[in-house]
Amino acid sequence: MAAPQADRSLHPFAHACIRERMLTALYGCTALVTVAIGVLGLQRESWLRQMLETCINIHALLGLLLCGLVFARCRWCVRQSPRMLPAYIRELSRHLSRIVYLIFYVVIGVREIIGIRNSLWHGGAIDFNLFDDRIRNGPDHASWDPNDDFQMFFASGLFALMFVRVLAYRLWLRSRGRAAYSKTPTAIISGRASSDPLRRRSQR
Repeated sequence: MAAPQADRSLHPFAHACIRERMLTALYGCTALVTVAIGVLGLQRESWLRQMLETCINIHALLGLLLCGLVFARCRWCVRQSPRMLPAYIRELSRHLSRIVYLIFYVVIGVREIIGIRNSLWHGGAIDFNLFDDRIRNGPDHASWDPNDDFQMFFASGLFALMFVRVLAYRLWLRSRGRAAYSKTPTAIISGRASSDPLRRRSQR
C-alpha cells in the first residue's frame, strides 16, 4: 500500500515540474521573439520587416511583447512569494526593469553584429556605429518623429518601463489593503474586550 500512495503523492509534484518547465520554455521563446522583433525594428530594409508591417506596427509589437514578458515574470514572482512585502515589491520592480534593459542590450548587440557582418560580406570598412546616418541623428531632431526607428525603439522601452511601475504600484496597493485587512479583526477584538463588563469587573 505504501508504494501506490507514494506514487500518488509524487504525481502532483511531477505535474508541477512539467508545467514549470513548459512555462520556462514558453518564456524563453517569447524572449527570443522579442529580441528578433527588436532587431527587425532597426532594419528598415529587411523584407521580413516590410512583410510584418503590412499587418502591425513593428515598434508597437515590440512594446507589447516587452509588456507581456514583464507581466508573465511578475505573475510568476507573485505566485512564488504571495505575501508581497513593500521591500520585496521594490526589488521586484528593479528586477522587472532589468529584464527590459537586458532585452535592449541583446537587441543592440545583435544589431551591431549584423552591421559588422554586412560590412565584411560586402567588402567595405567595418562600421562600429550601431545606427545608420539617418537613424543616428534621431535624438537631434527638432521634434518627435514617429517614422524614426531610433526614437520609436526607445519609446517602446520607455512604455515597458512605465508598465513596470504600474504593476509595482498595483502590488503596493494590494499589499497595503491586505495589511489593513489583517489589522482590522485585531482592533475589533480588542475593542470588544475593552467594552466587556465582566472583564472590567475582574480588572477592578
